[in-house]
Amino acid sequence: MIKAIIIEDEVRAAELLSEMVREIEPGIEIVDKCPDLPSAVKSIKKHAPDLVFLDVELPVYNGLQLLHFLNPEEIKFRIIFTTASHQHAIQAFNMSAIDYVLKPFQFDKLKNAIQKFLDNQGKSDAVYYGALKDNYFNNGNKKNVVPLMNGFEIIKLQEILFIKAEGSYAHIHQENGSSLMVSHNLKYYEDLFNGENNFIRVHRSYLVNINFVKRISRNDGATLVMENNIELPIALDKVDSILNYFNFSKKNQGNLQT
Repeated sequence: MIKAIIIEDEVRAAELLSEMVREIEPGIEIVDKCPDLPSAVKSIKKHAPDLVFLDVELPVYNGLQLLHFLNPEEIKFRIIFTTASHQHAIQAFNMSAIDYVLKPFQFDKLKNAIQKFLDNQGKSDAVYYGALKDNYFNNGNKKNVVPLMNGFEIIKLQEILFIKAEGSYAHIHQENGSSLMVSHNLKYYEDLFNGENNFIRVHRSYLVNINFVKRISRNDGATLVMENNIELPIALDKVDSILNYFNFSKKNQGNLQT
């Protein structure tokens, strides 16, 4: 049995979609219907679905932001977007979704989308996640949704100074001086920002936006001095890679701040 979740804020639309899916492919079980992204994230973590029918226009959070709420290992499902907008349909393809279905739902279009999902079930989850993440970041959506105790906050990647590990949590420090404690560990953000060349893991406890580094100091061990004058340690095995980023040569290393 294939498990599926419908993320749709319109009750009647969710019920209609559920009935149509059941008629098209009895082997797909709709295990939950969710009216928004926060409830959908909980449902995905609970049910580990194979397929998600995702409405784009949802209350508070856009359906296209779903990936930001999940760890990479939790994205083992395919997505069929449901939308009333052709513009959103184009974004759906850019995110490597299986397909999209425009509202109002047409039986043949939905059937074709489901068949496309069935034909692609053997595709590697790792490849699929990589395509989703890469396409999402490369479409100008340089933002991250971070979960807080009382909700979520959307922050711009270019405004992050550094992220500090705090056990199974992480502390995000921003350019404006504010900081957020979030319920993802540092490894999660290192994987998420992989491919974002300005984010470098400089220490087991720090992921740094290298654009905010003011200088490199070797007083009492190598450290990065940020533009706000906060000093962050550099692990010994990371020194060469950081110097290479700034195009330091071995003969120039004597010019470092000491």
